[in-house]
Amino acid sequence: MLEQADARVLLTHDPLADRVPEIDAAVVNLDRVDLDGEPDAQAGTDRVDPGTRPDNLAYVCYTSGSTGRPKGVAVRHSGVVRLVQTDDYASLTPDETFLQFCSLRFDPSAFEIWGSLLNGARLVIYRPGPLSMHELAEFLEKEQITTLWLTTGLFHRLVDGHIDRLGGLRQLLAGGEPLSPVHMNALRRTYPDLLLVNGYGPTEDTCFTSCHVVSEFVGDSVPIGRAVTDTRLYVLDKDLQPVPDGEWGMLYTSGSGLARGYISRPAITAERFLPNPFEPGERMYSIGDLVRRDAKGVLEFRGRADDQVKVDGYRIEPGEIAAALSGQPEVKEAVVVARDDMAPDRKVLVAYVVPEGRTERLVPTLRLALHEKLPRYMHPAVIVEMDEFPLTLGGKTDRRALPPPRQLPRTADAPYEAARTPVEALLTDLLADALALQEVGIHDDFFEIGGNSLLAMDILAHLRGALRVDLPPTELFFENPTIAQLAEMVGGSSSDADTAAGPADSASTGTSSPGTAATRS
Repeated sequence: MLEQADARVLLTHDPLADRVPEIDAAVVNLDRVDLDGEPDAQAGTDRVDPGTRPDNLAYVCYTSGSTGRPKGVAVRHSGVVRLVQTDDYASLTPDETFLQFCSLRFDPSAFEIWGSLLNGARLVIYRPGPLSMHELAEFLEKEQITTLWLTTGLFHRLVDGHIDRLGGLRQLLAGGEPLSPVHMNALRRTYPDLLLVNGYGPTEDTCFTSCHVVSEFVGDSVPIGRAVTDTRLYVLDKDLQPVPDGEWGMLYTSGSGLARGYISRPAITAERFLPNPFEPGERMYSIGDLVRRDAKGVLEFRGRADDQVKVDGYRIEPGEIAAALSGQPEVKEAVVVARDDMAPDRKVLVAYVVPEGRTERLVPTLRLALHEKLPRYMHPAVIVEMDEFPLTLGGKTDRRALPPPRQLPRTADAPYEAARTPVEALLTDLLADALALQEVGIHDDFFEIGGNSLLAMDILAHLRGALRVDLPPTELFFENPTIAQLAEMVGGSSSDADTAAGPADSASTGTSSPGTAATRS
């Protein structure tokens, strides 16, 4: 990174001095500089022109690369000024006290530092060392912090454990990943006068591209809002044509926040920073996210286009599944990943959720919700409950650290056959979750695979609500112990069974295991 950025000076200190590589630059150990022995510089009275222009380089921020080679984003002075010389998403005035909490490795630190210093506000630097949410809450009160930025993961944890200690804040901005509606609504309910902002944007557009001020309780998802100052947003199709409001498309942005590009990476710079067909002479940046704009001009985020995974022949966006789960009142947070360590030669969708409050019957409840909201091929094979998600050093969910689900292999004697109808699919999902099995076939005997009378009553309770079925457990499970027989009995007892089971399409009939696509393309 040092060679790529052509760094002239490297600042270090004693703990890291012996780890500095051989580089063609001046290395300054700050612990060894005798500032007291330096002669005082003669102060002048003439105004000094720094020679800095809006397009000059302000800083280089490195982002992780999919190939393992970090990309250095060259951010301009105009981007920093556009970020903090505004009042369209927050109050950036001398009356505020900002916390410099974000690591300098991440671009929100530019908002914290320059949002305060360029507006005459007070900046308090958080002490180094391991992070403790309890100590952070104490620090906010002690230093009377009024403006705070947090990544999504840290925001959720602070609200969960220390919401009662946030009364001194006047404005709280969070982002980096989709925010939980449960946490946002809890904070708004507790502090109705707190300015609460969902800040969205890539490093390539100087931290914020759009912001949404949460002025009312949110529903299934938290919008990413409207463009910030001197920023233009375009929702386009694959041919770079605008899509109608309400339809999903790729998000592009232009304006003074755009970075120069990637240091010493002309090919990828040309790929992502394109000529703007709507503003001759300007560039626009392909963010790579799928969004749609509502009738009021507010953007809704669905997920990254490059997060698409192919499961049993179907292209799936895990973010869409996570959004469906996060929209349930029983869920605080949700993440969906495609794991390749659960079945030979194929990916399996696994959902991880942090519940809100009591967790009894949570997984069956979420199963029913997914069957109502999403087609069969988008249902996760497993739903895992967790107390909290692991976080990276940057405060985002560490997907690589999510634990593999604990599932038992199928042991039934009957040949495996996958669900053929929405009702069969719902039943196989409920049984697989309840018995912690990798898969359940429609000819598997309920009691042979581990079912019992208590489990039968539990599942029947869910079927009564979802499919409007009112049959005694004896008739359902003891006389019809296989999924195929159960589904036939349920279907014969409720004309609305297939409709209530949720969206059905070609993926509802085929040969895949529970929670995955059933046909191959």
